[in-house]
Amino acid sequence: MFVRFVELPAVDQDRAVRFYTEMLGFRVAEDAAYQDGWRWLLLEIPGAETKILLTKKDAGDNPNSSRPNLALTVDDVEGLYRELKEKGVEFPQELTSASWNPAETYAVLKDSEGNLVLIGSVPAA
Repeated sequence: MFVRFVELPAVDQDRAVRFYTEMLGFRVAEDAAYQDGWRWLLLEIPGAETKILLTKKDAGDNPNSSRPNLALTVDDVEGLYRELKEKGVEFPQELTSASWNPAETYAVLKDSEGNLVLIGSVPAA
């Protein structure tokens, strides 16, 4: 058993695809006509089974939520943080040690659709 996909709301699918492919290295796994001019658009992280489905962001979605919509574990969180900052990505939560485990480091970025995305490390065992 595994998680097939998680939903991530988007206003503009093309803009979201550019952000996730160009900034975070995702790939488009599926892109097909779906409904009402919207596409069934699945993104994948190379080597991972779980995919990201870009769903239509509803008017009722809270753009000011303080909780991340997505949490990603990366090998070099400090390096990715610096790289994304240089590319102009907004970080509402700067790089810091996690309160739940000081051995973990994380930051929270804002994607092209206003979603918050946590990027973090996992301490070596």
